[in-house]
Amino acid sequence: MSDPRSTVYRPGGVVTMDPGRPHAEAFAVCGDRLTAVGTFEEVREVAGLEAEVVELDGVVLPGLIDAHMHMQRAGLKALDYVDEGDDVERYIDAMRDSFDDDGPEHPPFEDRIRALVRVQPLLHSLGFTSIVDPAVSPDEFRGYQESRRRGLLTMRTVMMPWHDLGSPEIPDVDAVIARLDGIGLSTGFGDDLLRVGPIKVYADGEALKGQALLEEPWDDSGYRGVQRISDEDFARLVRWCAEHGWGVGAHAVGGAAVSLVARTYAAEAAGAIRDRRHQLIHAYLEPSAETMALAAREGIIASLQPGIAIWNAPGLREKLGARAERIDPVRSWIDSGAPVAFGSDGPFFAFDPRHLIWHVVTRQIDGHPPLDSAEAITVSQALAAYTTGAAYAAMGEESQGMLRAGRLADWALWSDDPTRVPIDDVRRLTVRRTVVGGRTVYRRAVR
Repeated sequence: MSDPRSTVYRPGGVVTMDPGRPHAEAFAVCGDRLTAVGTFEEVREVAGLEAEVVELDGVVLPGLIDAHMHMQRAGLKALDYVDEGDDVERYIDAMRDSFDDDGPEHPPFEDRIRALVRVQPLLHSLGFTSIVDPAVSPDEFRGYQESRRRGLLTMRTVMMPWHDLGSPEIPDVDAVIARLDGIGLSTGFGDDLLRVGPIKVYADGEALKGQALLEEPWDDSGYRGVQRISDEDFARLVRWCAEHGWGVGAHAVGGAAVSLVARTYAAEAAGAIRDRRHQLIHAYLEPSAETMALAAREGIIASLQPGIAIWNAPGLREKLGARAERIDPVRSWIDSGAPVAFGSDGPFFAFDPRHLIWHVVTRQIDGHPPLDSAEAITVSQALAAYTTGAAYAAMGEESQGMLRAGRLADWALWSDDPTRVPIDDVRRLTVRRTVVGGRTVYRRAVR
């Protein structure tokens, strides 16, 4: 039966990301859910003749999901670098220009709430409706919870708890386990707005600092990088997490670290990998075909951040020469069959999805020669990594990531269809409106 509170939206086109029906003419919303997606006649029939019809100027896509966004830290930097009312283009410039500033380490608690209020509209204006925060400290955890309690959280958020292994407070794996054991919850706890994800741990270091753990030495010295957790400790932590309801997301940049993490997941958590969304985070510097195949077999998520490659490529070319041309091997990850989710590592690296889509399709880097085109992908594949792939990483594959009846009404109105414009024009597209659960959270001002 139709519902008089339904609204039928009729844009210039709908990119659904639903493999069964990639394109549509219209969709209907009742409350926070989509009730129909299809031709205008089909949708009108489901919604009923009494439903309001809203014409939209532009093309609708599912809300994008950034699978690796430090949103609270992004907000704290926004408080320092942009004024209330500044648009996202100003914010993007400010974050690029302040790359070396990590933001305040111990801000007043109320600043965390103010930070989220400031940054969420900026991210919504890029079409984002969800994020995964990949390293949430206890203070950040409380910041998200309090924002939710006050009704101020508009971005669907998955929190990956992070405990600073090796610090005085958390000196070893036993301390991590003790902290997790005392929380009283585990991966998956929460709802569609705020949920607990896998824990975060580091297997190696940063590539530009020469810390990524590689199979082949960085140079003639034989140095292969930094391993930040021993094989034995990592295996024990992964095993404990599998037995106690936790997933694990491991920072693993270099091929040897990626291999270590994937092999350990397969050996110690095979029955939990898919349910708890175990992740390989970054995985962009010489991961082997064998490791990718293992990740595909086990269902290990490749959580990739193209913006890191854009920033690091010039320096890695100096360090590694021709070996750097295949960094960020997105095509190989997709071809392996492993689940692929796109994120940004924002606000520290480029987080504008228009720019990152342009990069992974062209492999170009402003001001530098392009990277090896063998790892280039299509716009549709990039959008899938930002929608269906990222929804899987965010434990929302049944409710987010595509426009289909019964799913959450998370969508964004774009000025044009990114799959149908020339690739260089993708960076000039704008988002005109963003909706989360049927509620408009961003509307572009008419100029």
